[in-house]
Amino acid sequence: MTLAGAPLGVLGPAFAALGSGLIALYILKLRRRRVVVPFADLWRKVLSDTESTALWRKLRRLVSLLLQLVALALILFALGDPRLATSRRGRSLAILVDTSASMQATDGKDGRTRLADAQEAARKLIRSLGSEDTAMVVAMSARPSPVSGWSGEDRALLAAVDGLSASDTPADLDRALGLAEDALHGRPRPTLVLIGDGAGYSLPRVPAGIDLRYVPVGRSGDNVAITAFAVRRYRANQTAYEVLVEVQSFRDHRSSLKLELLQDGEVVNVEPLTLGPGERVQRLYPNLAGEGTRLEARLVANQKGPLDLLPLDDRAYALLPHRKKLKVLLVSSGNLFLEGALLLDENITVDKLAPAAWDPARAARYDAVVLDGFTPPAPPAADALYLAPEGPSSPFPIRGTVDAPIVTDVAATHPLMRWVTLKDLNIARASRFQLGPGDVAIASALHDPIICARDRGGHKVVALGFDLKRSDLPMRVAFPVLVVNALDWFAGADTGLIASYPLGPPLRLTAAPGARALEVSGPDGAGDKTVVRAPVHDGRATFYADRAGYYRARSIGASGASVADFAVNLASAGESRIAPEPTLTVGGARIARPDPGRLGVRRVLWPYLIALALALALVEWWTYNRRVTV
Repeated sequence: MTLAGAPLGVLGPAFAALGSGLIALYILKLRRRRVVVPFADLWRKVLSDTESTALWRKLRRLVSLLLQLVALALILFALGDPRLATSRRGRSLAILVDTSASMQATDGKDGRTRLADAQEAARKLIRSLGSEDTAMVVAMSARPSPVSGWSGEDRALLAAVDGLSASDTPADLDRALGLAEDALHGRPRPTLVLIGDGAGYSLPRVPAGIDLRYVPVGRSGDNVAITAFAVRRYRANQTAYEVLVEVQSFRDHRSSLKLELLQDGEVVNVEPLTLGPGERVQRLYPNLAGEGTRLEARLVANQKGPLDLLPLDDRAYALLPHRKKLKVLLVSSGNLFLEGALLLDENITVDKLAPAAWDPARAARYDAVVLDGFTPPAPPAADALYLAPEGPSSPFPIRGTVDAPIVTDVAATHPLMRWVTLKDLNIARASRFQLGPGDVAIASALHDPIICARDRGGHKVVALGFDLKRSDLPMRVAFPVLVVNALDWFAGADTGLIASYPLGPPLRLTAAPGARALEVSGPDGAGDKTVVRAPVHDGRATFYADRAGYYRARSIGASGASVADFAVNLASAGESRIAPEPTLTVGGARIARPDPGRLGVRRVLWPYLIALALALALVEWWTYNRRVTV
């Protein structure tokens, strides 16, 4: 037996002090009322009988005192919260409750959410636990986490279940199983109870030695969702933009609805949609214009009432990229091909500087620096494009040269290579770069990197390991496209369509130069809008979003612009496919429901001690009033 509350070192002195006071009250003599009565001879015999029973009266008073002392001892011992040692016969249950986005579906009993049904199922399970069972409650979303410790007390476990809330993130069942496996390791009779809708569950494995049970919730798979939403500005005309929306039906019947596109809360486009069972459609809206930056796509029913069972994925959010003219510093002794490529982009302004006039302080005032055949002693405090860097100050260490290299490998998916081909490129000589952590080989000659890129420390770097004048790259269409792609990558326009962040994976947010931390607030419209502080490492901070909507990130300690907004969406077809699974099978065997526990004495003893103390107090009160112990 162990004490989970006050220790014996506290309970002993407390009993001594309170018991002494109780004894002092009992040894006080009772003041008797003087009564004058006639017939003294009549009372003489009564008094003689009283004297003969005086010893018994004292003993009866000692019985009353003993009852009070025992009741006091029981109450103080209950404050120590004594508990029986863990029984090897009892079960250890990890109750895994699904709190992912699909649990917001409103097909529960009486129109409740699936999470409400799951909570009710968890309460029934907890109330059915055996006297020797212990349990803990785990919430399963994108980041599974325990919401209670191991306990055999109903009240603590029920409070943990009552505090569960559904997030907007997909469920990560594999991580949840790993967490439960670690929690159950070494415990007697390990049992894992999974309570959820089964939507999107995949059980590639079951933890060894663990008894797996399943309690299903949910009744219908009626849902239509926005599964993708992205926006980009046109490069030639940054006042206009285009939007891509993907809508998918998860119903088994035809759906008729409307797709609305909003800008800063104002409807700018409405399109009726008719989707067949399981159909997925994409809509591209070109040549849109407006001063607003917050875009929203929304699915609306043609009739009154809700569109489907899961309103969460009927909306999606995106932010229109800011219009920005890139300030570029060209450090060159003269290169008409390079200057011509830079002049092709009307969204940049170019200032030219001779290598002899290099000034790091001036370069830091530009968004990007192009270094043509010049390698400064220290890297500039801006994004940089190096052309033929040399010496120990090269952004990528040079480990030799290669004559007449042939490009054999390219990073085709990197933003630098969009619409660029380097096939049959002729180069007289190129430097062989050595890659570091996070560096990317854009082009390699027999596994020797000759074009590299890096995104680290808040700045991006691109290096071409050869002299443009000693290659035919400037004579190719790929050259100006490569230069423009590099500047676009520096500016952040590194994808064809800028998608909102998806819920679930950690978000890597770029901080302003010099920032120590990011304070992230949001999402807008949340009743419990909170602020999360995330430390910055190498110019980026990691943030976990659990709600869809618009967020704001403020850089702490930044020298420049310190506020940036971003949007987060569910964007998960697997989570929007909400059809419940009434049964789960592993290895061809159906997973059964959990069994009720055995009756018996609970490990937590204080309720029994309090009840016994009250019973003794009641006995003492009854005997006192009946004049048995007086």
